[in-house]
Amino acid sequence: MWGDHGVRGRRAIFISCAAILAGCAGAPLRRDAAVPAPDVGREAFVAGTSVEGREIPCVVLGGGPDVCMIIATIHGNEAAGTPLVHRLEREVLIRPELLSGRCLVLVSVANPDGMATNRRTNVNGVDLNRNFPADSFRPTRRHGPRPLSEPESRVLRDLVYRYNPDRVVSIHQPVACVDWDGPGEGLARAMSGLSGLQAKRIGSLPGSFGSWVGLALGRPIITLELPRSADALDDDASWDRYGAMLVQALVWPRRL
Repeated sequence: MWGDHGVRGRRAIFISCAAILAGCAGAPLRRDAAVPAPDVGREAFVAGTSVEGREIPCVVLGGGPDVCMIIATIHGNEAAGTPLVHRLEREVLIRPELLSGRCLVLVSVANPDGMATNRRTNVNGVDLNRNFPADSFRPTRRHGPRPLSEPESRVLRDLVYRYNPDRVVSIHQPVACVDWDGPGEGLARAMSGLSGLQAKRIGSLPGSFGSWVGLALGRPIITLELPRSADALDDDASWDRYGAMLVQALVWPRRL
């Protein structure tokens, strides 16, 4: 399946812990850098639209063969991941060495209608994280009548096929743990060690994005469950607490 969908359209952290910066190697972060380094490719585009026509944005950084995809807010009332994704983009542009040999695909808001109304589902009342073509999919009113019945789910499906990610991180709330599906345990434990969040196997849920990517497609996928208290953090405090985990996902299997 993966071989039929090649990687296309690829063009060309700051964190408070000095030890992690040293592990990334390179000069100290230049906070005054306002533009990306010349060798960093950046492509921003609208990957698709929601039921109500809101844009689902995608940013692709770098052009290497090793691909990491990070998405946030597939549940509209779990939005603490969105500013983290935006901040990761900024930090990677400032520290382009993190992209050496890599491509980073970012979806900051996967459920824009749900985010606009602070609800878990899309406007059709479907939990997008139960609407993927995993073997465990169960048609219900909440899960949708069939896999990929929702436009938002199809957008993520298309991005996975287009960029063929080597690993995926989906940011959620409020369980406060690092969960994984497929061959993702090593990455989950590495991310856990940088955050204080427990690496914990919740289990593959019916029709979830994790079940599809991790089990059906056989790729490592992390469900990063932030605590509900993450909503109260400003962008800097959130990045200081959780940003290292996202950088770890990008540079894996290198350990910070």
